[in-house]
Amino acid sequence: MNDDARRAQFDNLYAEHAGRVYRFALRLTGNREEAEDLAAEALAEAYRTLDRYRGDSGYSSWLCAIVLNKWRMQRRKRGVPLDPIRAAKDVVSTFQFEDLTLAQAIYSLPNQLREAFLLVKSEGFTHAEAAKIAKVPVGTMYFRVHASIRKLRAELMPIQMPKMATIEVTCDHEV
Repeated sequence: MNDDARRAQFDNLYAEHAGRVYRFALRLTGNREEAEDLAAEALAEAYRTLDRYRGDSGYSSWLCAIVLNKWRMQRRKRGVPLDPIRAAKDVVSTFQFEDLTLAQAIYSLPNQLREAFLLVKSEGFTHAEAAKIAKVPVGTMYFRVHASIRKLRAELMPIQMPKMATIEVTCDHEV
């Protein structure tokens, strides 16, 4: 592929998927500045490796896989701490809901569960697509999504009132 054709192909890819790449990066990092850097790095990587794209998955899956891999590498190298409260405030507007408590709960999930939840429940990938992106078996992805939902439900459930003792009601007069 010549440089002009490659550039045109990438321009189309960018126009169609850059927003999703940034949104996914923001949801992962929980920080607008880091998300911008991560999305730019991922898109630059996509441009460099465009000729190696095999087409066995959609562009959005391929791009999200690049974002996820770059994010994981950054965390390993720098040990980037995540502040769930700040992350939730930065990201809550990218969800279809404006529930800061739920966004905070999502960011308090362990990394692997948060990744799985975001890929399947936020980005709308199937479990198989998400497994491919995360480079884990499909069964592992099902488990992680289920575990993330279980943890979120447990954290978000209202405090359960202790069962009240049964109270007997008696009447002073005969019926």
